[in-house]
Amino acid sequence: MGAPGDYIALSPPRSFFDNGLYRHFKSENMIRLLSQTVESLPEEFGFRDGQKGVHNTRTMMLSDLETLLRELPPEATKKDYKEAIVEKNVLAKSTDSTRRYNAQRLSELYGLDPDIPLFRIFRSYWETGERGRPLLALLLALARDPILRLTSEPVLDMEVGERFDKTDLQEVLREHTGDRFSETSIKKISRMTGSSWTQGGVLEGRQKKTRQRPDCAPVSTAYALVLGHLCGVRGELLFDTFWTRVLGASAHDLHDHAQTASRRSLLTYRNAGGIVEVDIEPALTTKEQELLREQN
Repeated sequence: MGAPGDYIALSPPRSFFDNGLYRHFKSENMIRLLSQTVESLPEEFGFRDGQKGVHNTRTMMLSDLETLLRELPPEATKKDYKEAIVEKNVLAKSTDSTRRYNAQRLSELYGLDPDIPLFRIFRSYWETGERGRPLLALLLALARDPILRLTSEPVLDMEVGERFDKTDLQEVLREHTGDRFSETSIKKISRMTGSSWTQGGVLEGRQKKTRQRPDCAPVSTAYALVLGHLCGVRGELLFDTFWTRVLGASAHDLHDHAQTASRRSLLTYRNAGGIVEVDIEPALTTKEQELLREQN
């Protein structure tokens, strides 16, 4: 037996993988995590649910987001973000209507408002370094776009190296949206969401995409733990949520990243004899801490 806190991997029999049970188990687990997530999205922290999303017309627009955050300081206000996009045209869009439309869609997807806790924490984490930023942006986009969340099951269930088939996304969209979207719209959404999963580092390739293991860093792990915590999950269970599943990292790596994030004061992580505690209060304002205590 290992020492307390060690991780012991038990390998299932080969038949578990060969006869499809493994994929079925993964899919069922993904559905469980996703359904638990959707049932507990606290809008007061900036999560968004419902039927509307950005991905019917846009991708996660990572390049525009990177440019915008490079041009504006962390203390920028909601007004500053809008002025930068519309008036100063920092994203170099050709027409006023395009600039206004991009400002609207970026705000819907990311918040772009320090009064929204999810965005304020995201922005402070973004400033810690470039590594992990694509996953960080993808996590925030997933927290705020129901359409993108719908496509997570077929993507996250793929094995690393497996060929991506956009018809899987189309199938899921048809199943969950009924007649809300035309066939043309469904095909467009599958392209938009497929591009976002690629920008976030979960898929790779242009025309022919494959599943890859994203570059998970302590900052993206910390943000996934924050999202889980805000959704009401505590302790060891924080390392087995929809949000951590997006990261594609092992439990051992997630705990290592959490420890590093704790040293960087992104959150507080303790593991004493296998009893895990994660406290996200270092990432919250006093008002947000009070809101979280009310939720508890």
